[in-house]
Amino acid sequence: MTGTEIPSLGAALPRPHEAAELAVGEESEEQRNRFLVLRLYEALNAGEARRAQELLAPDLEWWFHGPPAHQHMMRLLTGATGGVGFAFSPRSVDAFGSTVIAEGADDARQLYWVHAWTVGPDGVITQLREYFNTDLTVTLLSSGANAAAAAIAAAPPKQGAASPSSSSSAGGPKCLWQSRRADSAHKSLPGLVLAI
Repeated sequence: MTGTEIPSLGAALPRPHEAAELAVGEESEEQRNRFLVLRLYEALNAGEARRAQELLAPDLEWWFHGPPAHQHMMRLLTGATGGVGFAFSPRSVDAFGSTVIAEGADDARQLYWVHAWTVGPDGVITQLREYFNTDLTVTLLSSGANAAAAAIAAAPPKQGAASPSSSSSAGGPKCLWQSRRADSAHKSLPGLVLAI
């Protein structure tokens, strides 16, 4: 599945080839996981806490990298929004097996964010890694014992992802996704690698 640019959550409809797959009931794991995360953003932005809770594991693991003042998702998920709210409207959403990467920005506040969600086998979100004003590279580490990881490694890189480095030989790490900030040529941010 290639990356999807999303102008608004209401417009996050399946692409033509996805619609054909959905029509015959052959929705892939990546499509299900991607749509689950999109439904979560819709519920959060609509203020529908009960609907959002149904999509999240009760013991959601949350990890944050960025300035503490920008822990907006934690405030949304715990109901501690107090003050100015923050709407997460992803510009793109990409899925890699159980990992879903959503990327967005609040241009007025000069904030850039990336969320890496993990969907558990029972179809609920079990983990969130949140990055604010941080460039992110998602890399697949080789795993001979993990057939799903091997299938992802064999897939072509996602749209906007960097071409694999010379160390990406068979069995080595493979770049799956990189931040696609519009202002990257003018603004430098710290960078991190998320290994999956």
